[in-house]
Amino acid sequence: MLLTSALLSLTFICYLDIDISVVTIYHGLGTGANMLMLLLWGKLTDRIGNRPLLLLVGVLVAVTPLLWLLVGSDRISFWIWLPLLHILAGATWAAIDLCTNNLMMGIAPLGNQSSYFAIAGAIAGITGAMGITIGGFLATLPGAAGLLGLFVISGLLRMVALVPLVFVQEQRSIPLGQLMRFLFPMKQSTELIEVE
Repeated sequence: MLLTSALLSLTFICYLDIDISVVTIYHGLGTGANMLMLLLWGKLTDRIGNRPLLLLVGVLVAVTPLLWLLVGSDRISFWIWLPLLHILAGATWAAIDLCTNNLMMGIAPLGNQSSYFAIAGAIAGITGAMGITIGGFLATLPGAAGLLGLFVISGLLRMVALVPLVFVQEQRSIPLGQLMRFLFPMKQSTELIEVE
């Protein structure tokens, strides 16, 4: 997420020529969506578990950088597309953060939870800094297609990051096969069949 936020701010300011105060408003919209959606995601994880929600929302998170490729410097992008993308990012990252923290709390031994969270936070910080550095380097390479190429790479890497979740076992989560039936229940016909 750090890599994407840094790239987006750079894109707004340099390429789209958007004022920093408007960028701050966009980030505020994303933060507000994040806070509001935590309530919905929390209730949903209580019903279906963390792993199915991580997989479902993870696909949206992986597709989000590709949606940024549609952003231009026109008024529609400025007033509609950019705020909607920030709201989508804030809402989906709320689910990712909530579910990963819930899974970490579930696997960490009670006596060492603070150590587990400290190590996970340190790894996230180090890899985030490495991602920003590598992303900045790749953006300057002539054959890498600049920031647009980075958005594609970011989307692909996010999709690859979902693969290990398929093998994660969570005791209270519903199977993936039942997830779509849970989210989109079909009404069964209650009509009686006549016997001849």
